[in-house]
Order: sequence, then structure tokens, then C-alpha cells
Amino acid sequence: MNIWKKLGGFCKDYGIWYTARKVVYRCYIKYYLGRKYCPLTISETDRRTQEQWKPDRKIKISIVVPLYNTREDFFRQMLDSVRNQTYGNWELCLADASDHEECSRMLQQLAQEAQKEDGRIRYQRLMINEGISENTNRAIEMSTGEYIALLDHDDILHPSALYDVMQAINYHQGEFIYTDELSFDGTPDRVQNIHFKPDFSPESFRSNNYICHFSVFSRRLLEKAGGFRKEYDGSQDYDMLLRLTDEADNIYHVPKVRYYWRIHEGSVASSTAAKPYTVEAGRRALEAHLLRRKIPGKVSSAEGYGPFYRLHYEIPETTKVLVMAETEVIARDLEHSLKELPYEIEIRAVNQPRFEVDEKRFDVIVLVREGYQPEQAGAEWMQELLSCLVPRENMVAAPIVYDNRGRVYHAGYGYSAARPEQIYSLYRGVPRRDPSYMNRLAFRQNVSLAGGAVLAVKEEVYSDWVEENLEVGTKKWNGWGAFSDQTWFSLCLKAKKRWGDCIYTPYVSFVKKPGMMDRKRTTVQQREQWRMFFAMWDRMFKKEDPHGNPGMEVFGKFYFLGNNRNTLHL
Repeated sequence: MNIWKKLGGFCKDYGIWYTARKVVYRCYIKYYLGRKYCPLTISETDRRTQEQWKPDRKIKISIVVPLYNTREDFFRQMLDSVRNQTYGNWELCLADASDHEECSRMLQQLAQEAQKEDGRIRYQRLMINEGISENTNRAIEMSTGEYIALLDHDDILHPSALYDVMQAINYHQGEFIYTDELSFDGTPDRVQNIHFKPDFSPESFRSNNYICHFSVFSRRLLEKAGGFRKEYDGSQDYDMLLRLTDEADNIYHVPKVRYYWRIHEGSVASSTAAKPYTVEAGRRALEAHLLRRKIPGKVSSAEGYGPFYRLHYEIPETTKVLVMAETEVIARDLEHSLKELPYEIEIRAVNQPRFEVDEKRFDVIVLVREGYQPEQAGAEWMQELLSCLVPRENMVAAPIVYDNRGRVYHAGYGYSAARPEQIYSLYRGVPRRDPSYMNRLAFRQNVSLAGGAVLAVKEEVYSDWVEENLEVGTKKWNGWGAFSDQTWFSLCLKAKKRWGDCIYTPYVSFVKKPGMMDRKRTTVQQREQWRMFFAMWDRMFKKEDPHGNPGMEVFGKFYFLGNNRNTLHL
């Protein structure tokens, strides 16, 4: 697309000022920030320290690389990046299925020259090109290490990649490890994008393969999950990673850029259109994942994005829902709009800021605040929130909320002990049509804290919270109401303690009504309540946000991630 036409479209969709900032920030990342904070080099001091480190046990990591008509310069750079690793107990397994004889001779010669200098390099010429999955399986068959690492033939590893992976294995018993990654065009210091990933986030992972590179897993885990499957060629890595994460007991994320993904013509990194069959292969891999997990539902590919997916979970018709509305008016409106749903739904107006205690058993509690209205007609928003809670691990769900200018008001929250306000709003101020960083505003995502207009929570989480607070009386939460931010955030943190997840969904949305006061503009009494809230959850807030990333402390502003400094006005 012509760059001026593209800029014109951006201005139309997002406004001139937002587009200008977006362009400036992108250039700043590409030509300065990326190079400064994500260099492909380390100091001699760091190199000596890492090379001298001794793990508790010797573990060999087998890096497997299927080769296919690889360019000489790409091959040399990939090879050099492996040989430059500070952790030395590795082997490089090269399986060459090139169908250009001249290219194959070149690769074989370079590999053999490298082998003479370094016995850790192994090369095999495959007589038949069986496709990417089987070619990768042949490379794995060459390996002898306790762990397997996946590397593409045209990409580059950071010198500390294996060292950081071994730190995760040695100190955190990582069975499946992945790192952050960076895409580049031409040379590694021409940064196109930096993918700062969350810790393992199942719902986010079902929307797209955000894990991707750099992935390392134990041989024991590989034997449980099985090898690459030819029928998923195109998204064979997504299928494999879904199966590995299904089986893994300990998934560990290294929040550092350790993989450099080259963008060039024909690569998946450059455009999904280069390999359109990848989307369908990924969709089928996800449906197979749902069957393994016994999650009822179907998968559709996302138009306009790729490869991304939407999961349509099937809600049991026996689902019982308690809806707690903040006012009588809201309750009456809900009785009218929700009557078409085939579930048992009880609606109550909660006129006082209190918790509900009931002997009747519900599956889901839905809290609905005043001051917001749904953008979708009828009961669509309720259907979507209930759908989000079908997987066992999903315990809290909330919709995206826009202000009356059409900009994001709530899309989940993150937290950081390093910030004075500790809790901050994600994507605040991003225009409606902008899918934002890594398209996260276009698909369901795991977040640490949810809030806004509506909160749906599984009954076991809600009951735990009510019983815990009633045991010590109301003074513990000092009058926090069922609709307060402190309660909603506490329900999210309670879900995390139960090994569950919070979800925000952009598939339904609410709008903040004009004149609605921000609940976080606090009085003196409310400030005291916030202090009590942070004291109650002090241990959790001292940890890193599992769905955030330390890199966002530097890059958050430039990726429009809501790097605002006054979210709670404390």
C-alpha cells in the first residue's frame, strides 16, 4: 500500500494527532529505543560471567534447524549466533531438505567447515523434502540433548539465549521455556517490532501463537506430546506448542529479547498473505486442542488479522446466573433484555454497598454498575461473558469499555510495585478502531485485573471472597461495596490465588455515559480504603504482574499500552 494512502487511512480512523504520535513513536523504536535496549551484543564482563557459571547439573540443549534453500548470508548469521552462545553445552542439528542442488552444496560445505572447527555442529542431507514438520522431526532425531530448542534457518539468537534458558531450568525447574522476541528488517538494529510477552496466558494463547520464538522444552515433555504433525504444516509450531503446553507442568517465561526474527519476502513475519494456508492449519490445531482439553466449542479465523482466532465456547444450558445490579432501574432493564437467554437467571437490585449471601447455588455471579450502557442489542454481552468462563481456568471476565469519544476507557489493568500508583489502566485512550499493540485489543486476552462496567465471576471465587470477609466482620474491608474497585480487583486477585485467570473481551463493549464520575477520584475516606486494599494484597503486588512485562516500563508509552501515571489518583 502507498505510504501516503496508508497514513491518510490512519488519520481518518484515529485522528491526526494520534497518527502523528504513532508514526513518531514507531520511528523512535525502530531507530533508537530498539537498538539501545535490545542490542544483539553483550559486554565482555557479562560474557565472562555467563561462561563461568556452572549449573547444578549438566544439561545439553539440542538446537534443531530444518534448512530449505537457505540464503548463504542468512545461514552464516544463524550459525554464528549459535556458536556465539555464552552457555556452551549445546549441539546444533541441521537437517537440509533444499531442492536447489547448488544451494545444498553450499550449505553442506559451510556446515562441514564449521564442524571441523566445532564438533557440536551436526549436518544431515535429507534425500526427500517431506515438508516442514517431517523435516523438523528429522532434525530432532539427530539430537541427543535433554532439552530441544527450535530455531528457524533465517533467524538469530542473542548470545545469552541459552544461558537464560538454563537459568530457568536450573533455578525454576522450567520444563517449557520461551523468551521475548524482536523482528527486524535487513539488519538486527532496524527494529520493526518488539514482542514483550506475558507469562503463560492460556486464553491469549488461544487467540494467537504469541509464544512462537524462542521455545525450548524437555525431551521428556516432547515424548509425552509427540513430534511435529505433517497435517498441520503451516502452523505446525502452533500445533506443537499447544500440545506441549497442554502437557507441561512448569511453563517459564524469560522476559528478555533473546530471539531476532528476520522479516523478508515470503516469511510469515512479513505477512500472513505470504502463506495463507497457515491460518486454516492453526484453526484446526486449536480445535484439536479443545478436544484434548474437553472444552466444548468451535474456532473461527479472524478476518483482517492473521493468524488470529476467535473461540466460540458452548455454554451449558444448565448454567445458573445471579445478576446483581447497582440500581433498581438497571435491574428492570436487565429483566427485559436478558429474558431471551435459555439459562436460569435471577436478577437482584443491590441498593446498599454490600455483599450478597445466599444459600442458593449459582454458577456465575454478574455485577452490573450504573453509568454504563452496552453497545450490543439484547443479551449479547451476557452471552459473551458466560462463554468466556466456560474453560475451567477462566474465572473472571469483563467487556471492553469506551468513553463517549470512542476511546478505550477500560481494557483491563496491570500492576507494578515500581510505580507510585501501583495499578494502571491498559490501553487507556486508544481509539476504537486501533487494534493496538500486537492486536491485543482485537481478541480476548488474559489480564491480571478487570474492571469497568460489568464483572462476571465464577461462584466459587465470589463465595470464597464473601466468606473470608464475613468471618472477620465488615471492618476488614471497611465498607467496600459489591461494586467498588477494591472488591472487583480483590475478586481478580482471589481468582489468581485459586490458579485461575481473568479475561477481558473486546467482542462486546460498553460505553461510559457522559457525566459519569470516575470511581477512582478518591475522597479522604476512599484513600484510606485504598491503603487497606494494598495492605491486604501486599504480597501479590510485590511480585511481577504475570500478564505484564518489565520491558513495558520502557516501551509501554510508545506502544500505547496505557503507561499513565495517575490511574488511581492516590
